[in-house]
Amino acid sequence: MKKRWLFARLGIVGALIATSSVLVLAPPAQSIEASLSATSSPTWQTNASVQGIAVAAGKAYVGGRFTSVRPPGAAVGTNEVAQAYLAAFDATTGDLVTSFSPVLDGQVYAVAASADGSRIFIGGDFTTVNGVTRNRIAAFDTATGALVSNWKPSVSYRVKTISVSGGTVYFGGSFGLVNNLERLRLAAVTADLGTLLPWAPAVNGDVYAVDVADNGSKVYAGGQFSTVNGTNQNTVTSLDPVSGGVLPFPGASAVPPPNGSCTTRVKAIDASGDTVYFGNGGDGGGCFDGTWAVDIGTNTLKWKNQCLGATETIKVVNGWLYKGSHAHDCANQGAGGFPQGFGYRFLLTENLTDGSLGPWFPNTNAGPPTEVGPLAFATGGDDLWVGGDFTTTNGVGQQGLTRFTNAGPGAAPAKPAKLLPYSVEPGVVQIHFPTVVDNDDSTLTYRLLKGFSNVTIATWTAKSTPWDRPWLHFTDTAVTPGEVTNYRVEVTDGSTTIRGNYSDPLTVASTPSTAYDQIISSDGPQAYWRLGEAAGTTASVDSSGQSNNGTYTGVTLGSTGAIAGNTAMTISSSSGRMVGEKAYSMPQQFTVEAWVKQSGLFRGGRIIGFGNSKTGNSGGGGDRMLYMRTNGSIVFGVNDGAQRTLTSTSGKNNGQWHHVVGTYDNGAMKLYVDGAPAGSATVGSASLYYGWWRVGYDNTSAWPGGGATQTGMGIDEAAVYPYALSPAQVQAHYAAR
Repeated sequence: MKKRWLFARLGIVGALIATSSVLVLAPPAQSIEASLSATSSPTWQTNASVQGIAVAAGKAYVGGRFTSVRPPGAAVGTNEVAQAYLAAFDATTGDLVTSFSPVLDGQVYAVAASADGSRIFIGGDFTTVNGVTRNRIAAFDTATGALVSNWKPSVSYRVKTISVSGGTVYFGGSFGLVNNLERLRLAAVTADLGTLLPWAPAVNGDVYAVDVADNGSKVYAGGQFSTVNGTNQNTVTSLDPVSGGVLPFPGASAVPPPNGSCTTRVKAIDASGDTVYFGNGGDGGGCFDGTWAVDIGTNTLKWKNQCLGATETIKVVNGWLYKGSHAHDCANQGAGGFPQGFGYRFLLTENLTDGSLGPWFPNTNAGPPTEVGPLAFATGGDDLWVGGDFTTTNGVGQQGLTRFTNAGPGAAPAKPAKLLPYSVEPGVVQIHFPTVVDNDDSTLTYRLLKGFSNVTIATWTAKSTPWDRPWLHFTDTAVTPGEVTNYRVEVTDGSTTIRGNYSDPLTVASTPSTAYDQIISSDGPQAYWRLGEAAGTTASVDSSGQSNNGTYTGVTLGSTGAIAGNTAMTISSSSGRMVGEKAYSMPQQFTVEAWVKQSGLFRGGRIIGFGNSKTGNSGGGGDRMLYMRTNGSIVFGVNDGAQRTLTSTSGKNNGQWHHVVGTYDNGAMKLYVDGAPAGSATVGSASLYYGWWRVGYDNTSAWPGGGATQTGMGIDEAAVYPYALSPAQVQAHYAAR
């Protein structure tokens, strides 16, 4: 028979396995699970930031601080075409529309289109367009590209945002006058002639974003203000579209009030259907930077996502909310994504129902002068135009402007790793491997293929993201002792199929293996440091095949180890340790394992664990760790918001080698010492941070019984697994010594 391991957390679903052949019932992977491909489409680029975009009449109208544009693939300063502040590109090909070449004398911040696409409206800092006066707002005919001659409101200062609803153009910014009449940062004019309307909310700070409900029932505005019409309105307001009166807005409670360390502002608004979506950016550590959604009918809050990293722009496209931000912590406050330290994700998508992160993972960088990445989104219905201060898209040079469409096949899955099958029992082969990432499909189908004939022997459907790549596991018992075979994995997103390399030929065991390292390796460690390097070596080799080599500091190598034929590491300084070079995101399934020897009263120390520092001490001493107290008891510690520990009997600092194991599986934690259970508990989720697996010292003084003198501790055969070992596996490892 063939045994396949399934873990609920992994998102592996719908499996039915037969004995001699494999029958799998599972939902198929989709080539583009999000509504847009993560592969960018060819588009001309700009030499500086794009700050506003609208798609109308088959063109994308793009405004910003740029002074020239160039073809895709062209380096800065090559093939430049002079076109300052406003340009148009073909919405299908991304090519420059050379027939549209307006001349402006200042930056464009906002671009919006009429519902029928016949006009675009622009706002910014300019005072002339095509040689005639246009004070900070203007309109163009999309059929001819001509400036609309009889549409010329005069605005006293910057127009930052525009929204068109029916026959009305609403706009906001930093101005105080329109047509020399008081309009405090919000105003409205007619779309046909630009006639100033009596709509005149009085706002006491700059307006960054304005949008109107699709049914025209409400106008929403956000920015750096605290009152509207003399009423307290913290950075966001809901207004009557005719009178400009402030409307009840209970959903605005999603935005925390300013305090001494945090001020957050609404920077983006997109009304779609019965819901309006908001994006915030805050000043100060931990300040609200996320997105939130409100029911337009009741103005009540639907959901709130608290990713950290200011949100600059949002847009609903085909059932997803797309978000441009410099997100750096989406594990914050239950946001459901990657932790601080994983890196910046400048492009994300969120579920319209609850704000959870979706399966779309392209990326840009951030460039001068704002250094925030995307600043503006627009859609023609089935695409997303992205403008900002970035200079790369998906790691390739593309400055200022890029676009994504729903054209297939979308991004391809990454190539699966070459397998490392092991056979340590007669007629049994064990296979463990990590999932891969597809940048527009988090649900992929994996097939395990056997032999050069590529016979499918197992199938999985599993979810993965760039920050969470679960492992899959398979035990093949349909093999004969002495048989020579090999394996490979293929992965498909439903459109593109990628195969990994064949494993090296494997001879199926005829007798049980007694080699300790083979038994450990057969259980699929994510890192396995034998710690047997020669004295004077500074690098620790990872024997798992996962290339997580480490660096020794403050240790002595070459002492007698726990396993015959291999030496061990001894802590020779107060902070001796070995740290793996690869970082991981908040593992919620794992096993930590090592052999430890310590001698003397009051001696103990940290053995192996996780921490948020690669070189120094981890905050709070880290967690997911095994350490020894001064009385010689072994402690397994996990932090779920509180320090949760399991503690063995004392006396393990007796100068003998002891096998210690801690396992954790989504809240179920267990401690084993010398092959036997030593404690268990059910706790919460382990701390959500990005970190490194470390062998030896970290500062455990804040943990119960921690802080013991570590010098002289011997550590050998340290391993980390991406799942919880079973009691039988732990016992087998102990017995293999």
